[in-house]
Amino acid sequence: MLTRRTLLQGALVGAVVSGCSSGPTNTRPTAAAGNPFTVDGTLPVDAVVSEEYGGFAAAAYRKKYPGAAITPKVTAQLSEAMLPRFQTGTPPDVLLNTGDDALDLRRLVREDQLTDLQQLLAAPSWDDQGTTVKDSLLPGMLDFGRYDGTQRTLNYVATVYGLWYSAGLFQRNDWEVPATWPQLLALGTDMKAAGLGPFTYAGTHPYYALELVLTLAAKSGGHDVVKRIDNLDDGAWKDQSITRAITAVGELRKRGLIAAGSARYDHIASQKRFFAGKAGLLPCGNWLENEMKQVIPADFALTMFAVPPLDGSPALPRGLHVAATAPLLVPAKAKNAAGGLEYLRAMLSKDVAAQVSSESDQLTIVRGAADGLEIGTALRSARDLLTAAGDQVISWYFDSWYPDLATTAATATGQFLTGGLAASGWAAQIQAAADKLKQDQGVTKYHRD
Repeated sequence: MLTRRTLLQGALVGAVVSGCSSGPTNTRPTAAAGNPFTVDGTLPVDAVVSEEYGGFAAAAYRKKYPGAAITPKVTAQLSEAMLPRFQTGTPPDVLLNTGDDALDLRRLVREDQLTDLQQLLAAPSWDDQGTTVKDSLLPGMLDFGRYDGTQRTLNYVATVYGLWYSAGLFQRNDWEVPATWPQLLALGTDMKAAGLGPFTYAGTHPYYALELVLTLAAKSGGHDVVKRIDNLDDGAWKDQSITRAITAVGELRKRGLIAAGSARYDHIASQKRFFAGKAGLLPCGNWLENEMKQVIPADFALTMFAVPPLDGSPALPRGLHVAATAPLLVPAKAKNAAGGLEYLRAMLSKDVAAQVSSESDQLTIVRGAADGLEIGTALRSARDLLTAAGDQVISWYFDSWYPDLATTAATATGQFLTGGLAASGWAAQIQAAADKLKQDQGVTKYHRD
């Protein structure tokens, strides 16, 4: 494991304002490249985080501001503990919002409870005063925290989606990673002949299968395919690229390439069967390794490849579905908002981000932070795919903006994969739900450019 590198230490810049010659001297910070938010280094920072890694920037902050008290509180009970503080106007200065009890961000946005983070993005990065924070981040990741054009959160973890396989199994069988969807179907046939259920998924959580469909569609038709879905455009779910993608995924069922029983499995059961060698391919995000560490065989060599395009001429040949998760935020009524913003600037340094990747096996949105780390095959393959994707990162937001629509789409996908819906019925069912949502004046609508 790469050892932690020395964090850059910035100097606190102050200005001395004198009163009368015999009076006291007051010192207060001024804005400068090393202190863009005019942080008072003597004030404590109230940091509340839902994951241990959210506290990793505390050491960097204390090093730069030795007079500041900062000991992040780690708690999974965010809504229970934090909502009363928001309601009474006494929220923390900075917060990492993840987990089953995460705060409802849409509610906080509606109530104007979150600071606009544009000032953070425009500030010099922690590592290089000649580079802005925004320019130090991976492309396409900021929209996850934007609401009506305003940056309310900064989503820290880059979750990469793809198809997982055992590199050891592939090597033993002389199988190659497929470059196109037809090659994937041919590989599935070979796996079936070898006694494997080629493809498994979490049937009780069919969002994973929907993710596969949308990625295929975007790789074929480009970013506009999923942008139109996010924007509730008329007929978005009946786009030709969507139709081709759902039909292609349907070939897995038609050819008998889905492992028996997959429709009944939850995510843990499907993953256990995958690691037990009962299936050759599994669609999932790169949290898989962390979630299943205890059951991964030593010689498995867990590795991810990107969903292959439908043919040899895709719009996004390097396209990769990536979702920025783990929102970081500074409450609008924070007592020390400047300290909260500065804490986020430290979180976005390469050193802190590298520590997060090293110790939690997660990628961050900080450009190049995981380069050179000694990491396993799983995280390394996800990192390399993310680097190769560049500006062809595929993202959509309707699932967080409109959870009920996402549930409808996932449920329909599950029905389709078990033969309960035809491709045309799948599209019609989801489009009808999207049309109904569009007309519902009681639901706040969002837009992406």
